[in-house]
Amino acid sequence: MVGDARIVALGENTRGTRDFFEMKTRVLRFLVEEMGFRTFAMQVNWPEARRVDRYVRTGQGDPDKLLAGLYHWWWNTESVLEVIEWMREHNAAGGDVGFAGFDMLFSGMPLHNLRLFLREVEPVAADKVTVQLNCLGRFANGPDGWRSFPEYDDQSSEYHAACGAALNETWDGFLLMRDKYEALVGEEDYEVALQNLRLAVQYHLWTADERGRGESMAENVEWIRRRSGPQHRILLWADNYHASTEPGGMGAHLREAFGDEFLTVGFSHERGRFVGVYRSETPNPGFAAFDLDAPIAGSFEHYLSSASYPQFLLDLRDLDAIQVGGARFAETRAFRFIGINYEPAMPESFWVQTPLSDWYDVLIHVKTTRPSVVLPLRFPHSF
Repeated sequence: MVGDARIVALGENTRGTRDFFEMKTRVLRFLVEEMGFRTFAMQVNWPEARRVDRYVRTGQGDPDKLLAGLYHWWWNTESVLEVIEWMREHNAAGGDVGFAGFDMLFSGMPLHNLRLFLREVEPVAADKVTVQLNCLGRFANGPDGWRSFPEYDDQSSEYHAACGAALNETWDGFLLMRDKYEALVGEEDYEVALQNLRLAVQYHLWTADERGRGESMAENVEWIRRRSGPQHRILLWADNYHASTEPGGMGAHLREAFGDEFLTVGFSHERGRFVGVYRSETPNPGFAAFDLDAPIAGSFEHYLSSASYPQFLLDLRDLDAIQVGGARFAETRAFRFIGINYEPAMPESFWVQTPLSDWYDVLIHVKTTRPSVVLPLRFPHSF
């Protein structure tokens, strides 16, 4: 099914489902061991993921803290830690697989890394940029992911416009100094510093409602691909929305950029339990295990439930090969999207009319799923 695809995106209906994580791990191992994939990239902040990459390549650092340092409780699970530990074992045995992030939801570490770079190459510029970008830096998160209140997105449109101008001025100045900085530290270190600045710009654009998150994530995947080479093969771990080719999402931008070199895989299930957060934040603002409601009549999941297999894959690009009822997958029907938030009193609100075979190339279906096991958060003490 993967064929010659260079970028494969794996979704998931909920981010608290252990069986999805385990299946995605099996896919990862197969693509690395059998098909030459070299990068595993998650929907986490790009610079923080570089610390995990250093661990899987060298063994440096505490994997528990590095995982927590990606900030999201839904990734801070036994299943994802097992992935990281497998990657480390694979590399220690002579393999070569890296860990990356393609998200841009946090500005703290990008700004911190930018300051460190400038202090090395041009201390005066470091002080100037720190002042210039204080409009964003004053709201930046710390090593535990927490931001100050009020947050940057609570500021006025005038404030955002002024800060955006400061970011653009810094960007233009950084590009003008390319030759000088590369002569001092080399092309790779310069490009990494520039990407940290780009993440700060992306965070601003997303927060100020000037650009969608999916477009920025796709841009970061393209950056990883460009720095790795055109023959490099990458596996992306996201949710069903961002992995899909729904207009505006990350997958749609990647399909436009890479065409058939991009493959998207959706995940569905029928029953079981999953971990999530109450959408209404009542009666409990923390995460909890929820029961998955039965598929609604006429939905894709309701149709899939008639299969006798406990789990299976469907190639939605060749519906004629699905001998019984394949044409039904070409229709637009209800399909479940949960993510991390749920409201048990309103299960019907998590069903979306979906042109399944337009948004996904492959579907992985699991009849019964279990909740993921969330680990205690042990954050790094510093960036």
